[in-house]
Amino acid sequence: MKNYGEELAYWYLRFNGFFVLDNFVYHRTPNNRDGDADLLAIRLPYVKEVIGGRTDDWDEKLFSYLEEYEIAGVLCEVKTGPRANPSSAFKERKLKHALNRIGFSNLEIEKMLSKHENRCLLESNGKKFLKLVVSEYEIERTTAFLTFSLEYVEDFIYNRLEAYRRQKYNARHFFPSSLLQYMMYRKDKELSERWR
Repeated sequence: MKNYGEELAYWYLRFNGFFVLDNFVYHRTPNNRDGDADLLAIRLPYVKEVIGGRTDDWDEKLFSYLEEYEIAGVLCEVKTGPRANPSSAFKERKLKHALNRIGFSNLEIEKMLSKHENRCLLESNGKKFLKLVVSEYEIERTTAFLTFSLEYVEDFIYNRLEAYRRQKYNARHFFPSSLLQYMMYRKDKELSERWR
């Protein structure tokens, strides 16, 4: 079960054209214990959706790092506690598992990992992989991963719900998320009251 922060980050990535896997398990190895990645996502080129899937629907801030017409992966760590230290989420062994899982070749992985230490964006052969942290509390800025606030992610989702108010609200029960359904209800109610 995703917590509220993970769920908001999940829908943020989904609304930006990604296929998202939550709680991706890192299995135990002789030197490491079991663990998981909050979200692992991949986005294929030329993604389109009838509702909310055009070029101007994608988040400009996210797509200042990614290209719409390239394969892109994201490893996303979500922090809702005040003492969050997300750097352990992007250790080399975890990145390797994540990159393997979404289909990067061993050669691409070696190239990407050889210079991942202080980079939020890894690249190889026109494919990109972003290390992203979504946090409720402020996290010290670093070049090792990109940080978005939970509020930023929530605002993006609400803006999308407003842009496609009728379509999203009318289809709300088909979305497998009670949090998102509630957000659709709140946005519809807010806009209804605004126009009275």
